[in-house]
Amino acid sequence: MSDTITRLISYFHDCYQADNRELIIYNFLDQKVENKMYFEGKEDLLTDNHPLIPIDSVKASTILKKIELFQKEKELLYGTFFICGSYTDFKGDAKTLCAPLFYYPAEIKQKDEFFYLSINTNERRLNYPIVQMLSKDSNGDLLQDPLFEELPKDYIRFEHIESIVRLFKKYFPNVNIDNIYAYPENASISSVKKTITRLSKEQQDEHVLMPTSMLGIVAKSSNTRGVLNELSEMSSMVDHSFPLQALLTNADQKENSKKYKKGNLPLILSEAQQAILKSSSINPLTLIVGPPGTGKTYTISAIALEHMSRGESVLIASRTDEAVDVIVEKIKDQLGIDKAVVRTGKKRSYSTPLNRFLKSLLIRVRKLSYLLKEFDLPKMTFDELESRIKSLSDEIESRERTIRKLESSFSKEVEHELKWGEHLSNPKSSVFNKIKTRYINIRNKMQVPIWEYSNKLNLNDHNQMKDVQLLMRLQYVSQIIKVMNVNRKNIQRFHEALKMSSDTEKLAKFSEIDFDAVLKAFPIWLTKLSEVKDALPFEKELFDVVIIDEATQCDIASCLPLIQRAKRVVFAGDPNQLRHVSFLSKGIQAIFRGKYNLQKIDNSILNYRDKSILDVVMSSLQSNDQVAMLDEHFRSLSPIIAFSNEQFYDDQLKIMTSRPDETEQGLYFVDNKGTRDKSGTNEKEGNAILTAVRELVVKEKELDAKICSSLGILSPFRAQVDWLAKQLLEQFEMEEIEKHKIRVGTAYSFQGEERDIMHLSMAVDAESHHSAINHINKEDVFNVAITRARNKQFIHHSVSKKELKANTLLRTYLSQSVTIETKPETKESSHDEYLNEVKELLETWKIKTYWEGYSIAGLKIDLLVKHNGKYLGIDLVGYPGEYADIFGIERYRILNRAGVHVFPLPYSDWHFENEKSKKVLKDFLFGVNAVSAN
Repeated sequence: MSDTITRLISYFHDCYQADNRELIIYNFLDQKVENKMYFEGKEDLLTDNHPLIPIDSVKASTILKKIELFQKEKELLYGTFFICGSYTDFKGDAKTLCAPLFYYPAEIKQKDEFFYLSINTNERRLNYPIVQMLSKDSNGDLLQDPLFEELPKDYIRFEHIESIVRLFKKYFPNVNIDNIYAYPENASISSVKKTITRLSKEQQDEHVLMPTSMLGIVAKSSNTRGVLNELSEMSSMVDHSFPLQALLTNADQKENSKKYKKGNLPLILSEAQQAILKSSSINPLTLIVGPPGTGKTYTISAIALEHMSRGESVLIASRTDEAVDVIVEKIKDQLGIDKAVVRTGKKRSYSTPLNRFLKSLLIRVRKLSYLLKEFDLPKMTFDELESRIKSLSDEIESRERTIRKLESSFSKEVEHELKWGEHLSNPKSSVFNKIKTRYINIRNKMQVPIWEYSNKLNLNDHNQMKDVQLLMRLQYVSQIIKVMNVNRKNIQRFHEALKMSSDTEKLAKFSEIDFDAVLKAFPIWLTKLSEVKDALPFEKELFDVVIIDEATQCDIASCLPLIQRAKRVVFAGDPNQLRHVSFLSKGIQAIFRGKYNLQKIDNSILNYRDKSILDVVMSSLQSNDQVAMLDEHFRSLSPIIAFSNEQFYDDQLKIMTSRPDETEQGLYFVDNKGTRDKSGTNEKEGNAILTAVRELVVKEKELDAKICSSLGILSPFRAQVDWLAKQLLEQFEMEEIEKHKIRVGTAYSFQGEERDIMHLSMAVDAESHHSAINHINKEDVFNVAITRARNKQFIHHSVSKKELKANTLLRTYLSQSVTIETKPETKESSHDEYLNEVKELLETWKIKTYWEGYSIAGLKIDLLVKHNGKYLGIDLVGYPGEYADIFGIERYRILNRAGVHVFPLPYSDWHFENEKSKKVLKDFLFGVNAVSAN
């Protein structure tokens, strides 16, 4: 088994390497590098003479807007020490070489009307692909040479020049380095271009290293080195994590299972979410299928918090920084503190807050008082802290028993009501029936009304969540104090490792650390897939659970190092949304398959090009208990999500946002009657969108940014996106783009994103080539495109349904009705006398907006009342007929999460205690003594 796994890992290493390329900047002067700026004269940023330098306001404003519009796709880089000359590409053609030896993430800041440039020196990157290209005749150990460790790691001052000289003299004798001694004086851009021209004509095999600096926007690219290094290391291992064995072989997944110990959570969860939490705690592999807007992030954070409550560790990873950041914020909100959550990565100096916190822990003598203040807790001694934890734990445990008893009592009383209602609704004059009625009356007076059980449960749920959150904070403070008392040295070493800029030194320091102690102090970690190597040691089963988000978009290879670090793994994704993109040919895969003698292995595992990690997981699961689909949709108004629900999810989604008096239809089809030009642009659709965006910006000009509508513009076609982006840059100010969070992109840019208002530009007409229609007809692209909006979605099109083939998604979408089918306020007579009596009572209270038998979240509410801007449900219990039954307490909780608090009104109380029942109902509807868990 071990040999098979190592051969599979080697196979995926080669597939990943062949399919991916690091960010390779061959020519900074090329048009692919956008909005270039050149910095001539003395270098101030890199020498640390000035952390901010002023730059041209017009150019800076354009760059800022473009980065804001394309956050997921583009980044701003500052390159320096350019290698100039020419190189031969894979076709054998000579190309211009103007490549930076070093480059840094850059940021433009505005102060008043002035713009300034800064760079993040902590994230200095070496242009490895160019270095390797120049050293093609050297051996493969080049990058292991200590000379690379001597290169400047952040700022570059004149004294650092010697380390660059030594490296180039040893490995790159064909690179002229005479100009380097002019540093920190930057060479002019004209001298750079003249040098390139001269070398291309006279000395094509020679290159020149020139001290000069340039700024530009480039397409984002993955950092592949960390993944490849760890895959190489894994291919020589013989001891693999249990989840890795379960994923890549037919290993019995029960071997490592354990008994589920439910943790405390400050959250209300659905049955599907509870099943996921249980599986994530006992099974090596768990799959969350999360359709759009169904609380996938909420569920991931619940898994993390439950594991933390049991003293276990969690690592959460995703493809993009944006996806990871959303989860970070959700966990912080639910936990009430942020120090237990470590957000790693190079992109935004995430380690800075952690470093500060660690430094404070290490230097403060009175650590407890510091922590209590940090976590907004009252002053107390450590003994008092432990005592408070014990008493609060006991209180939570006791309340949990109370909740279970209340649930049981609630269920029993409901059973009584169903029996009693049958009798009371059809009174007979016989002596026996009179005796039974009297008996029911006596029992009714003795019992606690169902609504009191409901109120008590609601209040206990509310208090339980508050106390559990407090308990977790107290326990975390206690845990840190214990770790610092016993394992201070490990925390000290961890702090030192985080400050190291050299990966080699950092990994060496990690080897000295007992990471179990670190994970006790910091139990929840989050990172990008490609950056895990920079933050964590490569140890088998280091974490109790690893969660891989957006698994549909993750390739198999980049997930394997994470799975090696896990005792259990949870994968979250949706097979109906966008898949990972690979350009690896089947022929190359076949070569690698033969290379590692994998002909007998199932192709479903080996199909790197077409299979995501989610596909492999789905084929590896051995029990239905290991997979659950989230089916409660919280994002979009019902008309917006309806098509996706029907077309892709078989109407399985429960729409939690459904309301009977929706004044907005949500979905708007706009026929712009435009044409698609040869470049793939439909300007008429684009201009209609720009006009609508301008109208909204003007309409909400006086509103605070916190309550403004967010805007997204999506087209399936890159040409239309680029045209729209150009117009947005010219027509809108930076503050307008930021205020409304305006983004423009393809479906790939919006995966995992949502906006209040979305404009979709289909950009095809009746004459469009069939390939354009086929692209729109891809189910994953279409599904993502139409499910990003919360409140309004405008579909701009230039083709009628009659001009599209019958089997296309766009035709089906354009054919759907956009009429809002709201049920009228129900005031006509009903066959249910009990229902009619309650409705008449509502009329006397001047409550005129209500609906009979309205469904929310797949649950039919007997009476849905709208009063004082709130939606309230009345559940009529016991009277025979359509409305006799009751939801059950879990359904009440689900409706409460959906924003509808429900009042159970039993018929026996209505019959015997009519005035009391009316008063309690009125108090509920008018908000007297109401307690909500929301």
